[in-house]
Amino acid sequence: MVLNAAAPAVDLEEPSPPRPSFATSWVLLVSILTAAFLAIPTWRYDFFGDELYFVAAGAHRSITYADQGVLIPLLAHLADVLAPGSAPALRLPAVLMTAAAVVISAAVAHELGGGRTAQLVAAVAYGISPLAATQAVQLSTFSFDATLQAAIIWLLIRWIRTREDRLLVGIGVIAAIDLQVKWFIPTILLVLATAVFLAGPRELLWRSALWRGVAIFVLSALPGLWWQQTHGWPALAMSKVIGAEQDAAGGGPLACLPQMIGLCGLLGGLLAGWAFWCLARQRRLRPYIFMLVASGLLIVVVLVGHGRPYYTAGFLPVLFGIGAAALPYSMHDRGGRLLRVIAVPVVALSLAIITALLITLPQPASRVHGAIRSQADFAMRTSIYGYSGWSELTAKVAGAYRQLPEADRPKVIIAQNYWQAAALQNFGRDYDLPPVYSPNRGFGYFGPPPADTGAVLYVGLDGADPALRRQFGSVTVLTHLNVPNGFPGVNSDIAISLCRRPNHPWPELWPDMMDLHLPLGI
Repeated sequence: MVLNAAAPAVDLEEPSPPRPSFATSWVLLVSILTAAFLAIPTWRYDFFGDELYFVAAGAHRSITYADQGVLIPLLAHLADVLAPGSAPALRLPAVLMTAAAVVISAAVAHELGGGRTAQLVAAVAYGISPLAATQAVQLSTFSFDATLQAAIIWLLIRWIRTREDRLLVGIGVIAAIDLQVKWFIPTILLVLATAVFLAGPRELLWRSALWRGVAIFVLSALPGLWWQQTHGWPALAMSKVIGAEQDAAGGGPLACLPQMIGLCGLLGGLLAGWAFWCLARQRRLRPYIFMLVASGLLIVVVLVGHGRPYYTAGFLPVLFGIGAAALPYSMHDRGGRLLRVIAVPVVALSLAIITALLITLPQPASRVHGAIRSQADFAMRTSIYGYSGWSELTAKVAGAYRQLPEADRPKVIIAQNYWQAAALQNFGRDYDLPPVYSPNRGFGYFGPPPADTGAVLYVGLDGADPALRRQFGSVTVLTHLNVPNGFPGVNSDIAISLCRRPNHPWPELWPDMMDLHLPLGI
């Protein structure tokens, strides 16, 4: 359906009341309570592997990285400088971005004429959703990307209502910031542009302010594009690896869609479904029907591309706001009356569920039973029990290092996977361990050991000897690490070896060792 860009923003059959004000105090209160509530698990979960990688990446200055932009590593490095070893301090930016998404949900409801109740319903829906809990529990690219995407769409909706062109420049600025977080934002912008072209308002695409915003975005992308080009476009290769991991851990595209829905929660799911229904049927929402088209397009892109369920997360605060704002205009409709009747019990049940999850998770590691035999097992274990094993890994490596005569101790540690490398770099400071390198994923692009490096202490999966013996003249296994019911590739099935006499100079050896797949031994 192609709509007239000049379509009125109010329903001609249902005259709108005077425009309500933004419930600033109430929305901020919900946002603050959400932040305080969701900060609880940040004190209880051990570091996630990627969080340790962000800290390590922040210590290796670069204009961009193989798998992400510079913003998250810089923030992680700052947190490590201000509060070394503090997981809650590291995760504070993620909590704040989640709180900001709560405000955006309410702001979208306000833009579409929702009063205080609608704004609060939208804010609460996001605050008690599984998506918000996932977003706040760890520092991640998703933590920032979801909120920045939602901010872009909110500005687009506001432009449709007001036609203030400075908002389009703001979209370009926010997109440029998001590009320094995650390389997925070009896909989102393309989806939104396609939806606007198909559903309107097409006038948007010809505004000079939009193209000024595009210019800002393109200029911000040039350094990263140059880096990717000179390093063989690892971001493109990583997308295929992530797709394969998602299929293995999440069950593939057929399982991804229910997971997307599950991130909404009960209240959020009702509001998102109601938003789709009203966008398709309510005349006053016709100028915003691009959201219906864009949501469908994005779901298809994620499913076809074997993406992760949270790739659609940036649309959810917006859909919650649209659904909440649409409720008061639908009281004559049986569905609208039903939604308002069940709102209170749904909110109560949603709050009870999220409270139970925050209180009971993570479960103590002592309750773990059974080995991890697949990536699905690995994902389930980390969801219920969190990560663990960094201390055992670091202590074991330090013990192996110190058992060597001082004259024979290598000046370099090489870890087979980037989680191991990041853990050893972060926690090895307490043991005075030598510099850590890894050929795995983004860590490999930090570069090889110095060219004159001889012997190295190698930490990797037990059974890696055949590959190591092709790369080194001598390989001696010093010890093993195999914690019962541990994590493969972290504190289970690990061998620590002394590798001497590399068969080639490190600049030649390193490219052959580099691997984008996460070696977990499963």
